[in-house]
Amino acid sequence: MRPIPLLALLFALSAVAGADSFQITFTGASGTGQFTTVGACTMCSPGAGLLTWLVSIGPDTGPNAFDITDDGPAAVTIAYDRLTNSLNSSGTFNSENNDFFILNSTFTWSLSSLQGDFSGTYAVSPLVSTPEPSTLLLLFLSPLVLACAMAW
Repeated sequence: MRPIPLLALLFALSAVAGADSFQITFTGASGTGQFTTVGACTMCSPGAGLLTWLVSIGPDTGPNAFDITDDGPAAVTIAYDRLTNSLNSSGTFNSENNDFFILNSTFTWSLSSLQGDFSGTYAVSPLVSTPEPSTLLLLFLSPLVLACAMAW
């Protein structure tokens, strides 16, 4: 029973780490997007705080969606400015169909594709984030459980 107060203290003192999740809503053509950041960056980009980014807009949906995992070097130009809550990209080519997508910090976007040219505005809104246990808590939890089992 002695380790229980220690375990309660660890839970109370542990910092909660969490990624910020955002939803992008597009007007001018049907589309949505999502992205996540580490939660600590002011200007987030791939490799510098932007963890995921996925946009399905106009003809670019499903397996043809824009993302930072397979759309190559052009995707590294995407940046999220936390202070203005805006996105900016000098242009991203879609690796599946070579469509070209531009995001402006003025909350406008444009898409050039074989199906035509599309443009409109966008808005970024936060999603509810799920807190993650801190690394310190996880490091101490295993030995504590082992010590409790040995004491029992």
